[in-house]
Amino acid sequence: MAVDYTVPAIARTFRLLEILSASPEGRSLAQLAEELRVPKSTLFRILYTLQEHAIVIEDRERKLFTLGMKLLEWGHAALSKIDLKSIAHPHLLKLAHETRESFYLAILDNDEVALIDHVDTPEVWKMVTRLGHRSPVHCTATGLILISELDENEIKGILDRRGLKNFTANTITSWTKLKKRLTETRHDGYSIVDGEYKADLCAIAVPVRDHSGQVVSSLMTAIPSERYKKDKKHALELVRILRQQARNISKRIGFDGSKRKP
Repeated sequence: MAVDYTVPAIARTFRLLEILSASPEGRSLAQLAEELRVPKSTLFRILYTLQEHAIVIEDRERKLFTLGMKLLEWGHAALSKIDLKSIAHPHLLKLAHETRESFYLAILDNDEVALIDHVDTPEVWKMVTRLGHRSPVHCTATGLILISELDENEIKGILDRRGLKNFTANTITSWTKLKKRLTETRHDGYSIVDGEYKADLCAIAVPVRDHSGQVVSSLMTAIPSERYKKDKKHALELVRILRQQARNISKRIGFDGSKRKP
């Protein structure tokens, strides 16, 4: 028989904080007592203790309780310690081991895609091995993911500074076509770019999100374009696998799935 080591009072306190986090307008003592199904006297002592530590504040005029700033302070402290690369690397290793493909993690930096981590398998063709490798946003799968949810003015600003350089016969070099592609990327939740940056390369990328739902990096793999054309079902299977690990990484850095740009 499993032993329950939880402390009821602490569990009740966490539930209280969850209720208040979903109630920006505040909750009265009576409302909280009803939702938590605890006596008002017990709940008052919990709230009093939380107020002493600035975790909860009371609007004495309206007699409503809301969350205090201490939780924000703790949240910022936790976020400052998040090392995306260290968190994601085991997931890249898992992907490479299970699929025998190579996988990459990239971010948007100075209007370009910057590779910050990768795991290659010795058996397969490698796209790039140099950390810090940079590529354009408009014709790469990762680039499309990283800018797809930015405001239109932000995207146009990047393009004004970097341009829409032509790399292959398939490179998109018009704003109208790129805008359509970005809409598709937002809708699909992934990007497949075949022969637009490098003629023989097909890249597949998905987003990694932070606690606020913002896309902070992209998880990507690449296969030879010829292989993609022969077996597009394999590419869709890679999308599924990438999404699964991207969700795991996102969860590790605070994303709970409830916040995402439309």
